[in-house]
Amino acid sequence: MIEQHLKALKESYSDTTISIAAGWLAKLAEWAGRDLTELGTKELSSWHKHLVWTPTANGKLYSQNTVNQAVGAVRRYYRWALVEGLINSDPTAELVTRAAKDAVSSKLELTPSQTRKLLGYLDLGRPSGIRDRAVLGVLLETQISRPACSRIDLAHLQLDTGALLSHGRTQQIHSLSEGLLADLQRYLEEARPLLVTTSREALFLNLNGGRLSGASIQQLVHYHRTSCGL
Repeated sequence: MIEQHLKALKESYSDTTISIAAGWLAKLAEWAGRDLTELGTKELSSWHKHLVWTPTANGKLYSQNTVNQAVGAVRRYYRWALVEGLINSDPTAELVTRAAKDAVSSKLELTPSQTRKLLGYLDLGRPSGIRDRAVLGVLLETQISRPACSRIDLAHLQLDTGALLSHGRTQQIHSLSEGLLADLQRYLEEARPLLVTTSREALFLNLNGGRLSGASIQQLVHYHRTSCGL
């Protein structure tokens, strides 16, 4: 049944998302010891508690982001099974996940080799790839939070002086490197004009032309880190 579900996902999800889903469903099947369609609400609640409180092989607990990712994969499976008539009700309906606030506000810290791998992975043939490289560059170089990055306006960036003003818990002025300035200039010249601009003030825009939110920045960070194996 899991393989059929994964094939169905190919119509709407990326290979990365499908691979992650396959991993979590396999772990759930191993934990349960039987077909997933036989599990009920109480068993899935027990699995959720097991996921939250059981240390991994390295002795650490899963982050809230990781737990939410696992629950999301399992929910998709049971919603598919319900549509396919394999089960009569959704046993994940009562599963509750928490927002990973710490993950959204935490700093993006990578080693130099990891930074090169992440930035080198991006597809600069697409406007979103050019934008994402600029966003990741700002996060890595300034160490500001995702919400602070979201709040940056065009007026806060001065390419001629290489300065960037950010508003997080405190107001800061950052002196940017030549490499990051080049990425930001390319974004402003090649990518941002292609987006349907509904926000004239925001520096970083989403594909609808509005301000890129802190949650969206967190999602793109997670997506690119996962995609390049970090």
